[in-house]
Amino acid sequence: LWLKPRLRLCLARPLGTVRLRGEAMNRSYAAFFAPGSPTARSPTGTSRSSSLTVDPRATKRDVASRGTLASREGTSRAHSVAALVLQTAPTFASNVALRVSVSSIFNTSVRIEAKGLAPEGGAGLPEAIAAGTAVSAAYVHSSSPLPLQTKGNIEIENFEPIPFALAHVRQQQTFVGSPGRRRCTVLKADKWDWRGGGEKPTEGLAADLELVGVQLRVHLREATAAELRRCLQLQALREAEQDQDYDTLHAQVTKAKTAGVELEHIERGEERLKVLRLQGLHVNVGCSKEVLREMMQWSRVTNRNGATTLQEACRVDADCPCNRPGSPCEVLEVVPSAVQEILGSGGDQLLFEELSGAALDVQEGSVWKSGGKYIFSAFNRNQSLVALTRMLDNHGRRKCAKLLLELADVSEKKYAGYVTAVQVNFHPNGDTYHDQHRDIYSGKQRAGPNCTCSFRECVGTVCYSVGSSRLCLLETMVDDLSSIKPCCESCQGCRERRWLHSGEAMYFNAPWNQNHMHGIPPMPEDSGPRISVAFLLGAKS
Repeated sequence: LWLKPRLRLCLARPLGTVRLRGEAMNRSYAAFFAPGSPTARSPTGTSRSSSLTVDPRATKRDVASRGTLASREGTSRAHSVAALVLQTAPTFASNVALRVSVSSIFNTSVRIEAKGLAPEGGAGLPEAIAAGTAVSAAYVHSSSPLPLQTKGNIEIENFEPIPFALAHVRQQQTFVGSPGRRRCTVLKADKWDWRGGGEKPTEGLAADLELVGVQLRVHLREATAAELRRCLQLQALREAEQDQDYDTLHAQVTKAKTAGVELEHIERGEERLKVLRLQGLHVNVGCSKEVLREMMQWSRVTNRNGATTLQEACRVDADCPCNRPGSPCEVLEVVPSAVQEILGSGGDQLLFEELSGAALDVQEGSVWKSGGKYIFSAFNRNQSLVALTRMLDNHGRRKCAKLLLELADVSEKKYAGYVTAVQVNFHPNGDTYHDQHRDIYSGKQRAGPNCTCSFRECVGTVCYSVGSSRLCLLETMVDDLSSIKPCCESCQGCRERRWLHSGEAMYFNAPWNQNHMHGIPPMPEDSGPRISVAFLLGAKS
C-alpha cells in the first residue's frame, strides 16, 4: 500500500528521473528494512537498535541533484550532436562548382564569366547555340583556397549581363538575377521612343533562369504580351530616373506598378522621387500657393455673355460630309446654368471659391501642370473621385467634397453612367490652354506619355465650367478613328468655336467623341480664371 502511490508518481515522470527515483527508493527500502533500523522488526516483533538512520529530506535533495545532473548531461549530449550535424560541411564526390544547361528556341550564344571558375576539361558552352537545341557544360574551381563567394555574370546575346553568385559559407548568398532570388526572368526588347509617342515594339525576348544547388538552367524564348509590356515600361522608368522631371518620373512609377515591373525597380524610382521632392521639384512653375492665391480669385473673373459662336465649314466642297449635321447617334449639348440648377443660386461662384480655396489648404503639389493647363487632384496624381474627395475630407474641406459629389450624383442619373474619373482643370488666365483631343474611352486609344489613367469603356463626358468665359474649339475629324469620310485629299474639316460661360455644362457621348476633337485654345484677349470639372462616365452593366 505504501509503494503503489510512489510507483504511479514515478511512471508519470521522465525516464531519467524515474531511474534515479527508483535507485533512491531502493536505498530507502534497504535502509528501512536493514538490520538495526529503528523501524525494522524482528520476527518476534521486538525492535533492534542501530546507529544507521535515514533522513528523508537528505534523500529528496540527493534525488533532485541527481535528476538535475542527468538532465544537464542529456542536454549537453543533444547539443553536441546537433552542433556536429549542422557544422559538418557537406562533401561531394565531384569537384564541379557549377553545371549549366541551356535551351533556346532561337539562335543565340551564352557565356559564363566568373572569377575562379573554369570549364571542366577546358570546354565550356559552345560559341553558337542553334535554335531548338539544348547544350550543357560544367565548371570547376580554378583557384585555391575557395573564396567565401563566387560571383559572376551570365552573358546572353542581346541581353544585359545577368549577375549570379555561389556561396561557399553560410554567411553568403547563392542567387541569380539579384540577391535573394534563385529564379528569375529577364526580358529584352527594342528601344521604345515613349517620350515622342513612338510605336511600341511588338516582339521581345525572355530568358528564364533557375539556380538549384550547383545546377543553373537557362531557357530562352519569346516574351509574352504581358512581359513585353513590362519590359517597355521598365525602359521608360529607367530613362525617367535620369532626368530632373518629377511629373514624368511620377507617371512612369505609377505605370510601372500597373505593368507589374519588379519591386526593386519601383522602389528605386520612388527613392528618386523623394530626392526630387526634397529639392522642391514637385511644385511646378505657376502652381505654388502664392501664385494660386493671387490668380484664382472670383473678382478676376471675366465673362463674354452674348458672344456669338463661330463656325468654319470646309471650303473645298460645300457638300463635304464634315459640313453636314452629325448622325442621329451623336449627342452634343450645352446646358446653360447647369451648376446653378444643381447647387442653387450662385452655385457657380460657390464651387469656384471652394475649389480654389481647397487647393490652398491641401498639400502643395496637388496642383500640377499638364500640357498648357493645371490639374487639381490627389497628391499622388490619382484622378478618381474617391481619391479627390477623400483628400478634401482629410484637410477639412468637406463642403467642397460635398459639392463635387452632388454634381457627380446628378450627372450619373441624367446621363445613365457612373463616374469613373474626374479631372479638375485650373486656367488662371487666358494664356493657358487644353490641347485638342478625344477623351479616352478605352485602352485602344493612345494617351500621352505621362497619362496614368486606367481606362474603362465609357459612354460620355460631362464638363461643368465655372468662372471666366472661354472658347471651346470643336473639330470634325476625318482620320482613321472617325466614321466621317473626307470630301477629298485636301479636305479641311469643319470647326466650331463655341463659348462656355460660368455654370454651363457640356455633354457629349461616345459616338460624337469618336468623330470629333475638342479643346480650349488660348485667348487672344485678356481673360480671367476659370475652373472646369469633367466627369468621365462609364457604362453601367
